[in-house]
Amino acid sequence: MGVVRRSPILLLVLTALAQAAEPVVFKRAVAGVEAASGVEINWSAGSITAQAGAAADIRMPGPNAARPGAERRARAAAEVKLAAALRELGLDKSSKDKTVLEHAAVSRIEYQSNGGVVLWLSLRFSDVAPAKAGPRSLKIASAPFEFAPVLLAGGKEARAASATYLPNLPAAGCPKDALLVRRDDKGRLVLPAASADVIDSFAGSAVVIYLEKAQP
Repeated sequence: MGVVRRSPILLLVLTALAQAAEPVVFKRAVAGVEAASGVEINWSAGSITAQAGAAADIRMPGPNAARPGAERRARAAAEVKLAAALRELGLDKSSKDKTVLEHAAVSRIEYQSNGGVVLWLSLRFSDVAPAKAGPRSLKIASAPFEFAPVLLAGGKEARAASATYLPNLPAAGCPKDALLVRRDDKGRLVLPAASADVIDSFAGSAVVIYLEKAQP
């Protein structure tokens, strides 16, 4: 049988199509606290994930015996990182960390041949701040990522419980009725004047914001 050869141009086209099929997501590392290093926020999926690892206890008789302890230590280290990240983002107080972290789940785990463990521990935004569904999606040209943005309409404020962010692209499915907002000098998202009657329904909601461009 002959070998099928693909031209360089065809390979470029196939690569571009594969990349275009991948959903665009906004991810950012948490910075500012040393204990929070290795923590990433997926602003599109609405999750916070900490990576941590633990070496095997060499006193154990073998890798299989050492693995459970390594997994416990890795999870404990990841919980410390998540707690630090929550405090850095202003999402929680230290007295509540334990309650919030009880919702954290291992989203990925790697077992080392020597009994060591590396794992990824994740929290959903809904675990940190339970919320009702937002009444309407929002869209804006550019804005920084905020966990609980303040909205303003008709001189009245409402704070969302949480926000997720998606690119304002056809593939992301931005609704036609998404409200176009702007950011004022206080960082509030200002709704159109005609939407003043719905401002109360945004309080405590989980809003979806479509961005033309994400700020650093």
